[in-house]
Amino acid sequence: MVSRGRVRVSRFSLGGEETVLAVRGPGEIIGELAAVDGRCRSATLTAVDSVCGLVITARALEALCRVRPGITWAMLTVVASRQRAMVDQQELRTGPSLHRVGAMLLDLAHRGADDLIATVPLTQRELAGIVGISRETLARTLKVLRDSGIILTRRNGIEILREEELRALCGI
Repeated sequence: MVSRGRVRVSRFSLGGEETVLAVRGPGEIIGELAAVDGRCRSATLTAVDSVCGLVITARALEALCRVRPGITWAMLTVVASRQRAMVDQQELRTGPSLHRVGAMLLDLAHRGADDLIATVPLTQRELAGIVGISRETLARTLKVLRDSGIILTRRNGIEILREEELRALCGI
């Protein structure tokens, strides 16, 4: 579990191309699939900033779940919500690029929380991959949002300056 900081969850193709799947932050569980089914990891985790966390071995997790069944239900809830998020992410891969990018920025910025984080910690290449558009299309879309004063782009992140305007622009 992540106690402090943010972790980028990604997968690499056989050709070495990285696809960012998610960004996880404080209070979020990572590595749950390998802990539950005992198989190898399904993704690569990379610290975005300084990270602290709690590591529970698969054996310890199993014992804990037997003693406290509520933990099993909490884990099932995490797995179900991630499955839904994956379906939602696939739906975001259709429609106008402005709506897709805006919706994904809002999703990543909230990470399931109510409070907006300051910066979405992804490069433009990573964001383009998540949204399913070319890097060039993303650059044009971000320019529109930047020129409107809605976002600020940085070297390794995108800051949302005016969330309500971004929501209105995306129809959310």
